[in-house]
Amino acid sequence: MILYNISIIMEDSRHDQVVNWLKSHLRTSSYETTFLKMLDSPHEGHTYCIQFRAADDDAIVKFQEDVTAELQTYLMTHHGEKAFIFDSKMQYLSLE
Repeated sequence: MILYNISIIMEDSRHDQVVNWLKSHLRTSSYETTFLKMLDSPHEGHTYCIQFRAADDDAIVKFQEDVTAELQTYLMTHHGEKAFIFDSKMQYLSLE
């Protein structure tokens, strides 16, 4: 199992617009995601995360095509230098 994480960092001036769009977009998505706010972010402004659990890399690629690409387009088109994203993949490990 892989955890795919998208972190979105935005300036205060764009917070409400971006969060409202994210909520609307995630509510209508066919993917089961978790939406989180980072409380102790080292960045100025606000940091949010979208997390998606995937069985394999193919599922992540599909999620990137369907969700991440649209998010990137929205941020670049409407928020330019005021918001950006980065992503990461993490593998679940057994403690045994």
